[in-house]
Amino acid sequence: MAQFEFVARNLGNFLIGFPGHRPGGLLMSLILTVVGFSIGLVVALVVAATRDSGSRVVRAASSAYIRVVSGIPLILLLLLTHQFMAGRTAPGLDPAVTSALLTLVLYSGAYQGDIFAAGFRGVPDAVVDDARLLGCKPWQVFALVKVPHSLRVMQPALVSQAITLFKDSSVVVILGVADLTTTARIALGSDVTNAPHWVATYLTVGVIYFLVALTLSRGAHRWEQASPSRGSVRAASRIG
Repeated sequence: MAQFEFVARNLGNFLIGFPGHRPGGLLMSLILTVVGFSIGLVVALVVAATRDSGSRVVRAASSAYIRVVSGIPLILLLLLTHQFMAGRTAPGLDPAVTSALLTLVLYSGAYQGDIFAAGFRGVPDAVVDDARLLGCKPWQVFALVKVPHSLRVMQPALVSQAITLFKDSSVVVILGVADLTTTARIALGSDVTNAPHWVATYLTVGVIYFLVALTLSRGAHRWEQASPSRGSVRAASRIG
């Protein structure tokens, strides 16, 4: 009963952070995930596109970025980024939050870049050739044929990456960023009388992570079923 009361008393803090220190908790975790995934998506598109560049240097740089970032444990990447960003953040920005966001962008960009590169390789040559015959410029072929096709085909992988990023964002606890895990740790504090509440608290945190991941997965599945199949070449022809 005491554990339930402790969790109920702190549930609001777990969801949106402590008063005077908001956003925090689940809200901060979602902000980190959405920003990291969205900007990482742009980075991934650039990286995936340049992997087929005519320049050997550009191709090597793109491949090196994916291999290095994806080969480093996220917690180590976070520490290295935080050390690099020390004293380099703009006035008014929280250094820890800035380092966390930059790390998640780099991490997400590398993994999504690999996903998009696989998606681009999976675009049928006949579809690309049809778009070129319609007079589409290279950037139109990329934006109107390759990207939409890859988004449809690689959607399950991208959703899986988004869920993984949401769960992995908990590593920011080592920087003291007030995400869900950090908020739970702060709520427990160093008071030994809170020791009996550890299991209930972290079990609640685990359930919250599970519910958000399940919601993302189910929402993406329904969106995929409801989305009509669009003709990429047809869209390209209207502009070409």
